Amino acid sequence: MTSKAAIRAVYDDPRVEGMESLYTAIGEKLQQGISFDDAYAQTIAAGGEVAATWIRFCVQCSTRFEEPPVEADFLAVLQAISRERMGL
Repeated sequence: MTSKAAIRAVYDDPRVEGMESLYTAIGEKLQQGISFDDAYAQTIAAGGEVAATWIRFCVQCSTRFEEPPVEADFLAVLQAISRERMGL
């Protein structure tokens, strides 16, 4: 199982442009009181460059782990970073 610290390291070195836009898109919804699960789903469902960035990031990340991380842990780190970027 991949630790959250190892997952965080991948987020800290994404090697994918546009991650700040992803964090902002999710963070703005969190500021409105929307749950993380709904904010994430709405952001990805909206498509566009932000959703494409997330897909590129996930594909790129798949080669950086010997064993894929638990999805809940991977998304928990995304939530934490989105909240941090928005000062939540």
